[in-house]
Amino acid sequence: FIASIVIGLLTGLVNYLYVYGLKLLPVSTSSLIIGAQLAFNAIFSFFMVKQKFTHFSINAVVLLTIATGVLALHSDGDRPANVSDREYVVGFLLTVFAAVLFAFLLPLVELTYKKARQEIT
Repeated sequence: FIASIVIGLLTGLVNYLYVYGLKLLPVSTSSLIIGAQLAFNAIFSFFMVKQKFTHFSINAVVLLTIATGVLALHSDGDRPANVSDREYVVGFLLTVFAAVLFAFLLPLVELTYKKARQEIT
């Protein structure tokens, strides 16, 4: 029961951080950070729930991360109007923290199910 409360509160925090952080970032930067979330998720899954990597899963993570990087490289000047450098850095850090926290949250849910000995449906 306590684990469900913690997961719910963390989910709310992630949503708040995403909303506030993405408000201050251009689409290219936000897509790059959110695309990197897949790599964070793979790392946390490997360490927390002992997820095995296959050639296919490694290939998918690498290709999707590179694809989001290519999208971010080909965008110039899409920074939102009236956003200072300080606000941009705050938005960047909040969005990175939200991506890392959400990537941590997904294996945490699976780990909670394993600890409770319930089947994941």
